[in-house]
Amino acid sequence: MDEMKSKNYAWRKKPRKFAPKSRLGCKTCKIRRIKCDLSRPSCLKCRSTGRTCDGYNEMPLACKAERIQPTQYAREIVDRVDSCDSDHPCTTASAYEPTRWHSKYHDLNLQNLGSLMVLPVTGSTQAEAMYFFQDISIKDLNEYRPCEPWRKILMFFSQTVPAVRHAAMALALIHRNYLDRDSHERGYQSPSWKDRLQDKAPLIHYNRAIELLLNLESGDSAETTAVTLLVCYLFTCFDHLAGDDVQAVKHLRGGVALLRSIETASFSHCTSDNAQSSGVHAILCQVAKQIHHLDMQAVMFLVDWTPANIQETFMSHLALDDSPFRSLDQAADHLQNLLTQVMRLRNTNYQISPTDTMSPLPSSLKDIVLGQLETWSNLFENLLQQDGPSGSDFGTGPLVSLLRLQHTIAWILLNGYGPGREMDYDKFLPQFQQCVALAGEVAAAHQRYSGSSRSTFTPEIGFLPVLYIIGVKCRHPIVRRQVLSILRRQLIREAAWDSISTARVVERVIEIEEGAGGEQMVHCMEQIPVWQRIEALSYTYVRRGPPAARLEITYTFCAREGVHIESLMI
Repeated sequence: MDEMKSKNYAWRKKPRKFAPKSRLGCKTCKIRRIKCDLSRPSCLKCRSTGRTCDGYNEMPLACKAERIQPTQYAREIVDRVDSCDSDHPCTTASAYEPTRWHSKYHDLNLQNLGSLMVLPVTGSTQAEAMYFFQDISIKDLNEYRPCEPWRKILMFFSQTVPAVRHAAMALALIHRNYLDRDSHERGYQSPSWKDRLQDKAPLIHYNRAIELLLNLESGDSAETTAVTLLVCYLFTCFDHLAGDDVQAVKHLRGGVALLRSIETASFSHCTSDNAQSSGVHAILCQVAKQIHHLDMQAVMFLVDWTPANIQETFMSHLALDDSPFRSLDQAADHLQNLLTQVMRLRNTNYQISPTDTMSPLPSSLKDIVLGQLETWSNLFENLLQQDGPSGSDFGTGPLVSLLRLQHTIAWILLNGYGPGREMDYDKFLPQFQQCVALAGEVAAAHQRYSGSSRSTFTPEIGFLPVLYIIGVKCRHPIVRRQVLSILRRQLIREAAWDSISTARVVERVIEIEEGAGGEQMVHCMEQIPVWQRIEALSYTYVRRGPPAARLEITYTFCAREGVHIESLMI
């Protein structure tokens, strides 16, 4: 009997084996305390037993990928990722396995930044937003001057840093809204996306990015500065797409102010084409370069905008003398500075000294810039004629046509500088015709680049302001209508410029100057008298409430007093 009792109670002496709690499994397997096979959307364990799989709780923490060299930067990323909670999970497209992802971007020189942190996915809509950012938004952001290292930086940080991730998702969602809106007007709809996308979704990620940015560790480390500037850049793009150009300019001002607070010497070698940088410093140089481009180009839509260090940059270019260009990118930077000087000269309506400490120049700034434009043209053509594989491809590139277009319009504007000289623009008809031909080449390349006639967006300034200048300053009826044809071909948005508004303003100028609502087309420029020509013109995009958006234009006539204000529906 005793032996029987000992056998009956033997099981009580054995410790009960508890399975470890599953942290990755579905909710049902967690409750049952069994190992989950992690199959999606329902695990096989539940399906094989006829149970209902209650799904998974997404982890708000980053999943560590292949271990490289641990550094302080990697630890900071982990700390920032840990700040994400379950109410605001970090999201990802999870498009790449860690090893493949790092292998694909090894040439970005990021191996010294520590462990690659790939953030987990939390939903098909958010995943699709990241796919869109990686496949379309990044491609469109710097279409005119593609920069592969810059695109890789955006990819890397959008995959690894929560603040940049949410800023990228906000941009992708509003970018997709922008494309869908244009597609809807053309009769095309994307129900699969529209049904899932909520209007507030872009703003949610926008606000979340701000929250995460404010939670970054205090200090002026290069890593924190790079993340802040990246978010600033993405926010500038976001607000331009949202039609809030005022807020976009505020973000740009913030980025420029942050750059100016950094020691200039730390970026001195970034401007050199043969400079070799690595790690965080290379990233910071690339971000600074993109912010600088937007800062220089803002004069194309803001009359009172003064780019940072514009005089110092101009004097550094003057020091080049006749030094040959080493690359197309260097030529583009030099021309952008000259174009900025031209626009500043016209916008301020008076000549300025390149530096405040120098004595007055022996000749006007206008003559100096005209000389520099001629020098640039000679150096540029010499670059295109260089032997070698890189030189042979220049002649057919869209950037070459764009640079020639911008150079020609800068030359026209500077030669027509001064009040009461509207009739002088008639002398530049051959140059205007050349500009229209170049703009047609850029527009055709743009359409090939986008792959279709879909609407596109870029924060860079390309050829829309040039078409605007031609449309309002060249009075030749055929040239003007060629400009309208290019503008109407495809919906394009460049920062605060868009092709629809630009076309509408040019149409109104034609109506005013040609008379009779533009229906009775004039046959030659001389038929438009000086007193009927618009001299100064500006317009503002206004969007208030549900009614259709409109443009408020302000203009004056040559040799006539008075300011005229009109409101145009678009």
